[in-house]
Amino acid sequence: MTDYLILGGGLAGCVLASRLKQYDPSSSVTLVEGGPDEHANPLMIEPMGTFQLHMSNFEYNYRTVPQKNYDNRQVYNSGGKVLSGSSSVNYAMWTRGGADDYNLWAKLVGDDKWSYESLLPFFRKTETHHKIEEVNSKQHGSDGPIHTTASARDYPLRDLLRSAFLKGTGLPFNEDPNAGNPIGVAPYTENWRDGKRQPAGKAYGLDGVKIITNAWVNRIIIDGKTAKGAELSNGQTIHASREVIVSCGAILTPQVLMLSGIGPSAELAKLGVKQEIDSPEVGLNFHDHIAMSQFYKIKHPERGLSAGSAEWKDPTYLLGIPADTVITASVPREILQPAMEKDQGQRIAEGDPHLQPSRGHVEILPLYANTESPLTDLNIPFDGTVITSGTLLLLPTSRGSVRLASADPQADPLIDPNYYDTEADRAALRYGMRLSMRAFETPEGQAIVEHEIVPAGYNPLTSASPDEEIDAHVKRKAATWFHPAGSAAMGKVVDTGLKVFGVDRLRVVDASVLPCPIGAHYQVVTYAIAEQAAELITRHWAQGASKEG
Repeated sequence: MTDYLILGGGLAGCVLASRLKQYDPSSSVTLVEGGPDEHANPLMIEPMGTFQLHMSNFEYNYRTVPQKNYDNRQVYNSGGKVLSGSSSVNYAMWTRGGADDYNLWAKLVGDDKWSYESLLPFFRKTETHHKIEEVNSKQHGSDGPIHTTASARDYPLRDLLRSAFLKGTGLPFNEDPNAGNPIGVAPYTENWRDGKRQPAGKAYGLDGVKIITNAWVNRIIIDGKTAKGAELSNGQTIHASREVIVSCGAILTPQVLMLSGIGPSAELAKLGVKQEIDSPEVGLNFHDHIAMSQFYKIKHPERGLSAGSAEWKDPTYLLGIPADTVITASVPREILQPAMEKDQGQRIAEGDPHLQPSRGHVEILPLYANTESPLTDLNIPFDGTVITSGTLLLLPTSRGSVRLASADPQADPLIDPNYYDTEADRAALRYGMRLSMRAFETPEGQAIVEHEIVPAGYNPLTSASPDEEIDAHVKRKAATWFHPAGSAAMGKVVDTGLKVFGVDRLRVVDASVLPCPIGAHYQVVTYAIAEQAAELITRHWAQGASKEG
């Protein structure tokens, strides 16, 4: 028996376990993780090890169902299959997104505690900012578990690259993109600390938490309408006296819920899963960030300008991911509004949240390395002759699903992000790609790159390339930046206290609760969700909730 049973030892699960134990030391907290504890593994700790983790045993190596808008390709997707989850395997980029992204979330669910201002204390609580004396201290933390850095390494192409993007995009320089307004050309912020990774469980500490690794969740035990515990793949059955909390991530959380009888009735019936709660929205509203990488052969590779070169010798280069600049842009109304109206078949009001210039629809991330995604089969060398410019669609309007493929808990679910399905998404991604290409068409950009590397039979793109040609490249080689969310959405599957509708003493705490995309990489928002959840849960039980649901 345990007071709190947390299913999923990823980023959110580790933060939640740590804080629950900290806030109530007398409580018992059990954390169940499907993978091993690899906190000491050099591949997890060293930045350059990141490039070796895809397709390894330390990640869930998923393939989506064939994507109709990607020429029916199956797209590689993944998440960390280790204690601390994706915070142990990701690129450690630290972006918060725009205030209006969070304000839309609060408006959609009718609860201001998910607004930007309400989440700000949790952003600050997570963080120790690298230049706290130089930034607005109301926006940033000074004593949190996660230490940040920004543009901390003097890469040889930094000044030239930034000049190219400032000139080519017309965007301003933004010294602090994590203060509620991300728009502009900004320093690349990350959470490598002294060149070492900060996995959530290690940074927060799990002292006093009972940790079970290498164990899958077979099902949540539901008695009547109350969650009582869980059955694990190792034969254990663990009961919880207070709550069961699912923190398995946006791909596995809906699978666990459905295998426990919480989901769409028809979906469960076809696989013979006993229905406990008819929750038709479980697995729907699934969204992910498209990543369209363009690869450029660089001039003067003999100067050691990109990772993989024998001349890439400065030891500081190895203290983080080889990047120093990030560009975030809003798509102009005159491009986005007609596309949205085509999708919806009606006039879109000018006040529509998606049309506001404060929204960061696209991100451009130049990296001094080849970052080709698995399954794209471009075979680009990692030899210091190539850089990448990745364009990310941060606020997709396309929605997909996660469905059961089998009643076997260890079988991968059917993952359908439905990438690039709306005209609004196509218009936004094309705009972001054209911004990136304009930067490389400036004199400064031309001083960096020789030509784009493209698949056989394709022509290099330019900012003047027609939509159809850009779309053809997207269909051939676009992938994901591994930010799945929304599949147990707040307002549809869980309430604003993260409680699963229809089941007492069961919550979801991870990115699957996001009702709408956030224009950021999902580390920061997931930390904030877990931090707020810990306070909500602790306060709930401190107020004598033992007799409540």
